[in-house]
Amino acid sequence: MKKRLSWLGSLLSICVVLLATSCSDINHSQDHIPPAIPAGVYTITGDGYVEICWSEVRGEDLAGYRVYRSREEQGTYWRIGSSSDNYFVDEDVENGVTYYYAVTSYDWDGNESNLSYETVHDTPRPEGRDLVIYDQDARAGVDFSGYYHHMIQPWDGPFVDMYLLWLNNRYCLASKDVEYQGAVYGTDIQYAGYVNSLDELSWAPDGGWSVEIADTVTLYQDHAYVVWTWDNHFAKFQVVHIGYDYVVIDWAFQVDEGNPELKALPTEETSERLVLREPRDVRPDYEIASSRPSREPGPDDN
Repeated sequence: MKKRLSWLGSLLSICVVLLATSCSDINHSQDHIPPAIPAGVYTITGDGYVEICWSEVRGEDLAGYRVYRSREEQGTYWRIGSSSDNYFVDEDVENGVTYYYAVTSYDWDGNESNLSYETVHDTPRPEGRDLVIYDQDARAGVDFSGYYHHMIQPWDGPFVDMYLLWLNNRYCLASKDVEYQGAVYGTDIQYAGYVNSLDELSWAPDGGWSVEIADTVTLYQDHAYVVWTWDNHFAKFQVVHIGYDYVVIDWAFQVDEGNPELKALPTEETSERLVLREPRDVRPDYEIASSRPSREPGPDDN
């Protein structure tokens, strides 16, 4: 079978059956039919947590739900908690690690359904709000791998993913190319449209990336964008405010390399283990940007 309960869960079920049998001559009305198996199970990715949701099970004797987790799709599923509602928040997780989930329902007589049928997995990742990118060379770059210390970097920093610039009377973000071990690797950015919340973007798209050239996207407030970094990580951001000389974004970054469910910095000790995207197929005269257009102050801004 696709999923199996832990031996402890099976032992508890056997004990319930034995207890029910021993009491059969006292309470002849007790049933042994479990409630329906929960359906419609899905997850919501968070920063250091995963929210598991499912469709409500109908039944007069429904007592609640139990949630199980595994590190493998076909592995052993261990019970991690229970809920009287049709959702559960798993906070005992690590960002960048994939977890598989299943749900059962149980009634007041101790009958428990089989595990839910859906293959549901999730990989929590870090996220943040109100990141300010300035129209200044020293604070115009964004390095998503710096989520644990400093994301804002000089625009031309060696591992910056994108940087702010002023183009055609609007603020834009341009992806940054990186020259690494004699090849040019590029970050790419896709426009994802208007969103009410950044949570509406669950996965990075499979296609539509302009992998041969650097991207420049025009920024619009409340609109979202997806990023594929040069070292094969995915991120997303939403523009929440555009000021005169700065832009504010909310963001999320998937630390699991190559995982589209929405980077440690390479050093001399770790660079040989770095897993990169395919390098850009560039012409001999291809040049990485060496200057950043900025907004000129107006006559009343002195």
